[in-house]
Amino acid sequence: MDYTQLAIQLIDLRAAAPQIKMERTMAQAVRGEVLALNYLAANGNRAYPKDMSRALMLTTARVAAMLKSLEGQGMVTRTPDPADSRQVIVTLTEKGVTMVEERRGGMIRSVSKMLEALGEVDAKAYVRIQAKLIELGDIWR
Repeated sequence: MDYTQLAIQLIDLRAAAPQIKMERTMAQAVRGEVLALNYLAANGNRAYPKDMSRALMLTTARVAAMLKSLEGQGMVTRTPDPADSRQVIVTLTEKGVTMVEERRGGMIRSVSKMLEALGEVDAKAYVRIQAKLIELGDIWR
């Protein structure tokens, strides 16, 4: 098998991916402030900024800037940790929870339509391959 030719084909396909609405929607969910909100929602609506930085692979300065912006929008609050006043706990506000739920619901509807269009066999294969790529992580670097 010529993996180089497959790689070229995949790269060319991915270049066209932003033209697909569902791909744009999913890409936005893993970027910037939305990424931070989704991380908080997936972690019980609260987290330490240093844990967010590590998990999201962002600098602490970038996380701090995002949190400042999100706090200004009323999406999160930052409060001192009662167990350790040197630490700050970030918590989603009701407004933040609502926003995450609305976006997630819209994304689920879009992705469901895409998977349905693929058909059962291809949809299951697509999800299986995505899961495998995530599991493999950066082993090929």
